[in-house]
Amino acid sequence: MNRINFGNYLNMSIKKIALASGVAATLMAGTAYASVIDRPFFQVLGVVVVWGADDAAATAPVVSDFVLLTPASGTAGADLIGGQNVNTVITGSLTPVSGTATGTDGAAVSPVTGATSGGALTDAAGVGAGILDASDSLSAFGIDNSTDISGLTASHTSSFFIASNAAFDINAVAGGLTKTGDFATDADIGLEDISLTMSTQAINAVTGHTVGALNYGIDAQDPGTFVGGADTGVDLAVVAAAGATGLKVFDGTQRTAASVGSLADQSVRFDNVYDFGGASGYDLSMGSGTISAQVTYTIFVP
Repeated sequence: MNRINFGNYLNMSIKKIALASGVAATLMAGTAYASVIDRPFFQVLGVVVVWGADDAAATAPVVSDFVLLTPASGTAGADLIGGQNVNTVITGSLTPVSGTATGTDGAAVSPVTGATSGGALTDAAGVGAGILDASDSLSAFGIDNSTDISGLTASHTSSFFIASNAAFDINAVAGGLTKTGDFATDADIGLEDISLTMSTQAINAVTGHTVGALNYGIDAQDPGTFVGGADTGVDLAVVAAAGATGLKVFDGTQRTAASVGSLADQSVRFDNVYDFGGASGYDLSMGSGTISAQVTYTIFVP
């Protein structure tokens, strides 16, 4: 009788099963599966949008600077709107600055200071608005030893608007001095007699602000502080001396956009006030004439 060794038979069976399983596993490991690989990617660059009046058509409001904060720190931003610049508007309006408009909101002020009575100015509307001229009228005024005519040149006030998703700096360059009349013949009268003081309009997160038919600023925040003397007043000779790179006049600390809103909602108004006459102001001894300059504000990367 042949005897079957069930122990050996069982061992051989287990070995065959194990070998078959190993071969199957090897085959499965080498099997290719169809796969789809996706890699979502987003890039949000620092952007500063500047608006005011158009430098060509002299219309407002127009966005003429769309600046990317992509270059190195301390350099000018990259403007995607080439060949155009933002022109300022008369503060409180959308009236483009023409180089002759003066006065807060385009209104001339009385040239008389220290009058004991009277001296009220009526600024005629129309072409002469904002500039003391023959169309205006002045009431009689009383004088004493302190009465003077120091207000013949009202402050020139202008503004531009900025919305951003990142902090930014502003540099100013001054030049383009032109003079006529007595100012042209007096070498002592120049950029040092024109002062600049800058500020931002107070933020109103409840109602915002209105200019023309445009509402703005309700979703904005204070983006930084003014430096380089622009906060208290710096003469344009100092600005000009800074050279082509310009004088840093604004130090940004945060974006203008504080909450979800439109471009206008997230915009902040930057105000410039220029005065003529130096530290002591205009005096009759300076004579008459015209004086003007050009100041260029450029967005810089912090």
